[in-house]
Amino acid sequence: MYDRVQLKEKKTFLKWFLERYQLKRRESMWILNYLLNHDIVLNKTKFVEKADRTPRGISMATVGGDDEAFRFYKDGQEFNHPEQAFHEVRLNWHTDLYIELFFKDAQLSPEYAKVLEDNPYAKWNDLIPEEMNQHVDEAIDNFYLQEQKQQLLNDIDRALETDNREGFYELTESLKDIEMKLENEVSPS
Repeated sequence: MYDRVQLKEKKTFLKWFLERYQLKRRESMWILNYLLNHDIVLNKTKFVEKADRTPRGISMATVGGDDEAFRFYKDGQEFNHPEQAFHEVRLNWHTDLYIELFFKDAQLSPEYAKVLEDNPYAKWNDLIPEEMNQHVDEAIDNFYLQEQKQQLLNDIDRALETDNREGFYELTESLKDIEMKLENEVSPS
C-alpha cells in the first residue's frame, strides 16, 4: 500500500474499473465518473479498506458479490442513499473522501493494489491480535539469539585454532549465557 497515490494513477484505475465492472447501484457509477472528471475532488479521494471507520467514506459493490450495494458513512452514521452521498461529495470537495470497492478478486488485483492507501482510521496492523504480536516478537528474539550463538561458536572455533585460551574462556561464558536465554524462551512461563 502506498502513502500518496498520484492523480494520474487514480484516473487510470477508475477508467480500468469502470470498463470491467458493473456496480450494483447505477448511482455508484455516477459518483465514480464524477470523481474521474473532477481532479480537485479525486485528489482528495483515497481508496482504502474499512471505509466504514472513516469520518467520510463510501463503500460500493459490484454485481455478483455478496457485499452491500452501497453505503455512505459520515461522522459515525451510516446511510444507503447514493444521492445523499453524491451531494455530500460535490458540496464538500475540499474534504478527504475514502472509498472502498468490493469486486471479484479485489485482493488479487494489481490495479487496485496500486491505488490502495493505508486507512489512517483503521491501519492494517491494528487488526493483528496482541497475542500474535507477542509471538512475532518472541520469534525475532529467538532468531537473534540463534544468530548470536552461531557467531559465538564460530569465534570459539577460531580461538581454539589460534590457541587463544583467554578468548576461548570468555566466549564459552557468553555462549552459556545465550544458551540459558534460549532455554528460558523455550520453557513455558
